[in-house]
Parts: sequence; C-alpha cells; structure tokens
Amino acid sequence: MLDKNTALFENLLSRIDKKLPFLGMNPLNPVSEKKKFFKHPDYNPVFRYAKRSSGIDRLFKKIDAVELKDNIINTLLLQKLEKFKKTNAMLQSIGGEEFTFFSKEIFGLPDKGLVNKAYTILKKDAVKEDDGVDSRHVMNVMKKVLGEFNLKTWSVTMKKMPASAAVLVSKKKVYVKRNIRFTKDFLKRVVVHEIGTHVFRASNGENQPYRIFRTGLPNYLMTEEGMAVNAEEINGCLKMNTLRRYAGRVVAVHLALQTSFRQVFEELREYFNEELAWRITLRVKRGLIDTSKPGAYTKDYLYLHGYYEVNRFLEERGDKGLTTLYYGRIGLEHVPLMKKIEGLKKPELTPVSEEFKRVLEEIERL
Repeated sequence: MLDKNTALFENLLSRIDKKLPFLGMNPLNPVSEKKKFFKHPDYNPVFRYAKRSSGIDRLFKKIDAVELKDNIINTLLLQKLEKFKKTNAMLQSIGGEEFTFFSKEIFGLPDKGLVNKAYTILKKDAVKEDDGVDSRHVMNVMKKVLGEFNLKTWSVTMKKMPASAAVLVSKKKVYVKRNIRFTKDFLKRVVVHEIGTHVFRASNGENQPYRIFRTGLPNYLMTEEGMAVNAEEINGCLKMNTLRRYAGRVVAVHLALQTSFRQVFEELREYFNEELAWRITLRVKRGLIDTSKPGAYTKDYLYLHGYYEVNRFLEERGDKGLTTLYYGRIGLEHVPLMKKIEGLKKPELTPVSEEFKRVLEEIERL
C-alpha cells in the first residue's frame, strides 16, 4: 500500500501535469506570418501566443508542504517536481528572454558530434514521396488501432499545430494535424511513433502502482523520443526521408540558438523544400515572439540524440532491454532501479508484440 504522503504527492503532481499548458507553445498566427515570410525576403515572423493559464502556483505551494520519507520513489518524485517547476517557468516565459534559458535547462542542447552526424545524414539523397492520405483518414486509423488494444480512454482529434502528430498524455489525447495530406508511409510510421511508443509507455505506466510511471520519470524524454525513432526502425518504417527530418531538427536547434528564423530557414533550404524547411524552423522558433533574435525551443534535437543512445543501449541488452523500457515513461538511467522498486508489473504493450505486428500489416493493406 502506498504511503499516504507519497500518494498525496503523486496526486498533486498529476494535477500539475494537467495544468501545464504544453499546447500554449504553439503560436496563434503561423498562417498569416508564413504569408508575410514568403512575401518579404527579409522578414522574420512575429508570433502571438494564447494567454497563460493561472492556478498552478497554488498547486506548487501545496506540494511543497508535503513531507516525504527517504526512498527511491520519493527521490524520483522530488526530481520530477523540480522538472515541472522548470517547465512551468519556461511556459510562463514564452515570448520572453528567459524562454531559451529554461528550454536548455530542461532539454539541453546538441553537442558538436551530434550536429556533425546530422549534417552527414542531410547530405544523403532524399527519396521522392507521393501524397497518399489525408488528416481524417489518419485520425480514423489511429482510433481503430487504439480500439484494437482496448485503449478506450484515449481519443484522437485533429488540430491546427506545427507538428504532424502529437500525444498529450495528461489528457490521453492523440492529435493529428488538420487539413494536410500525408505520404502513405506516414500512416504506419505515425501509429508506431505515437501509439506504439508514447501511448503504450504511458498506458503501461498507468498500470504501475506509482503514477510517476505514467507522467514520466525525471529526464525520461530523450529516451522516449529515441525509442519512438527506434520503434520506427524495428517496424521497417524509418525511411531515409524521416531520418533526414530528424537530422534537420538537430541542425535547426543548433542554428536557432545563434541566428534568426530566416537564417535557419535558408540553411535548411539547402536540404529540404520550402514547406518542410518552414515547418522545421517553426518548430524550433516557437516560444519566441520576435524570431529575428537568436533563441530556440531546443527539444527537437532529442529525437536523433535519443535514437543513437537507445540503439547503443539495445545493442547491449537486446529485446529484454526493450521490454524494460516499456515499464512506463522511464529513462535509460532508470533501468537499474526497476529491480529495486517493489510491485512493478511486466509491460503488456510493446511495439514488437505479434498483435502489434498484425495491426501494422492491416494498415499496410489499406
């Protein structure tokens, strides 16, 4: 049975998680700014954002008053709280000078070695892709997949946003970008990436005796995104074009910390078409108002960085290591702790199960 104060602390952490306005990262006016950007060669977008939510400070005060015993789980919970405080500070500083500082504190930034690897990937030829499916079709397929795995409490909806797809675990929602056409390969890949990784890890975490396995242990994100890319590779849907996009994000973060939106875009145009260069640049410059200035939302380098780190881990551990990573939303650094935490349940959902492979085969036949 959970210690009373640990249970209270986890309940408050979960409420804080739901209050953090992650979607507030996305600017309200990307369409109008995109028109200005392509009309005027020297223009850098000026973004507007939704009003910041209130009420979260009261929860932080409540949770700070909870006294915890000294044990593994409680140490992780306190580390997670510090992470949430930094995340809240970043979200509250959207459009301000401190935004990039907090982003680097939370996600870090790419080192020279990773940037060099990214440029090496970008020099490889892209493959021509044909548009095959629209947003509604992707949404309907994802709904069907969730139903196949009895994930009835999850929902899928379309939304205007920079990313093609996203998962908001705190609200059990999967989002698909509205009014866009995707390649046929995207359909399988988005199921593997969003459901086979993000949703599966969160659902397995929900079955554990501690909520932190669903909300995410501290520093889990690099592993999470790396696993998503790795799952794409395992299931045969990590194409060169996708790997080049992940590499483009690394370069974009690296450059955005030093230069303007326009300069990042122009560098990416050496490797991508206008639309994709715009979208990658938008992802790393969101959070800023005046994008003529240096600064970035640095999260996007984690996909490629995590891919290499997870691959290194799995080369040593094999399939057993993969299963361990699906106990919930944990990081590579937490693997040694899994044997020390009592009451954990073996993961039920993984992207290498026979059932998941069957679902993917059905998708390929659509």
